[in-house]
Amino acid sequence: MEAAKKRNIAYIENVKNAPAFGLRDKIGYLCGDLGFNSLQVIVNSYLMLFCVNILGMNAVHFAGIVFICKALDALNDTFIGRTVDRRAPAKNGKMKPYLLWFAVPYAIFTLILFMNVHAMPYAAKIVWVLLIYFFWGIIGTFINVPYGAMSNIITTNQIERTELSNFRSIGSFAASMGTTTIAPLLLFDQNNDPIAGRFILLSVILGVFCTVCLFLAHTLIHERVLVEEVKVNENGEKINYLQVAKSFLHNRVMIAVVASYVIVKLFIQPVSTLNQYVFMTYFQDTSSLAMASLTTMGPMLLGMVFLKPLVKRFGKKALVTWPLLGSALMHGANMLLPLGPKEWIFCQLMASTCITCLNLLLWSLIADAVDYQAYLTGQRNDGTVYATITFIVFFAASASTSIIALLLEAVGYDPTLGSMGQLAGVPEKIKMLGGAWPMIGALLSFVCFKFIYNVSDARMREISEELRRKSEETEERILNENAENEA
Repeated sequence: MEAAKKRNIAYIENVKNAPAFGLRDKIGYLCGDLGFNSLQVIVNSYLMLFCVNILGMNAVHFAGIVFICKALDALNDTFIGRTVDRRAPAKNGKMKPYLLWFAVPYAIFTLILFMNVHAMPYAAKIVWVLLIYFFWGIIGTFINVPYGAMSNIITTNQIERTELSNFRSIGSFAASMGTTTIAPLLLFDQNNDPIAGRFILLSVILGVFCTVCLFLAHTLIHERVLVEEVKVNENGEKINYLQVAKSFLHNRVMIAVVASYVIVKLFIQPVSTLNQYVFMTYFQDTSSLAMASLTTMGPMLLGMVFLKPLVKRFGKKALVTWPLLGSALMHGANMLLPLGPKEWIFCQLMASTCITCLNLLLWSLIADAVDYQAYLTGQRNDGTVYATITFIVFFAASASTSIIALLLEAVGYDPTLGSMGQLAGVPEKIKMLGGAWPMIGALLSFVCFKFIYNVSDARMREISEELRRKSEETEERILNENAENEA
């Protein structure tokens, strides 16, 4: 009991005496996303290719594996969120320790996931992939939930939170760009077919990289907002998850942001996966995949430079809403026009430019939504709230892989025929799918921010400031209570 009390006092003093928010925090948060998403991207973008083309699985069976694992994750994510909220804080923080504890296991399970078990009986391969993928998801959630929740306790300042979201998005973008640029050059042979052994090599490289990045994030980030220990309710429960989930229905900010995030995961982020099949079958030139990934670098770098003045001039909501129509237009051009690979890449560059502000501001918007949740309910259950968001979004991300697999099956793609041997008309259908799918996503995301999101930027600043004052009052109250008890 005495040891727990000392840990709690050390935690409060560490929060109270944390240095001012600065570049260290922004770089640390960038590193967290850079490392974590490097492994997320390789699994979400290339696991289907590995399982279908290397292990010889039926695409529908692979889609079933993903669906089953993510359905089971519904229970795991809520449990993990409650675990994070209920864990007593230590000197180093409430959320940060999870980055250290689960970094190495996350890298190891990614490596195991890409082991070549082609020689196994078919049923054994199904069970193997299902189990490893399931445990990989659990470990990833133990990193992602506390890491996401940290954004609300690093700073409450809206401009600083925008910068934090900016750097986190840059880390996520760099992970996606780096992986999708290197992977095509490493994974395919001269006939545009994947090489089995190269998947292990890539997962080892990225696993080491991820571990280093998560250790840097733990070192550089400081928690500045006190998260008081969750109190037990009248039923003996610390957190009523059902009540938290129901309160989401009254939070239109949360509904709009999470719905848009889900749409991005389902419709827009699979562009890299769809590009693999468009360039393999329609253009028959996988060497251009690296260029397709690199072309998104320019908009992201420009966005990083101009985001802060743009937010001050136009506000977050306007910046993430109207450009989505331009993105839809560019993807529509890829769907309908008879373009070559260079024109295809240019249209995707323009579409990426239009959605850059949404990508950079997404985590700031999520932090605002979590603050608004705390404002509506009067409680900070950030771990549980982020666990709910994580489950919904990660389910969508993995479901997107299943949906793409089913859509490719529906248009007639046959992996046994190789990239150049598909039946007549199939490459054209894949090309139309590559443009239509993200176009639909951009239009749906526009609807979310235009018609559902209902809180102005000015009002959100007021809410965050009110929550900051409450946190400072709580710090003083707990320190005074401890001083009185010691006296």
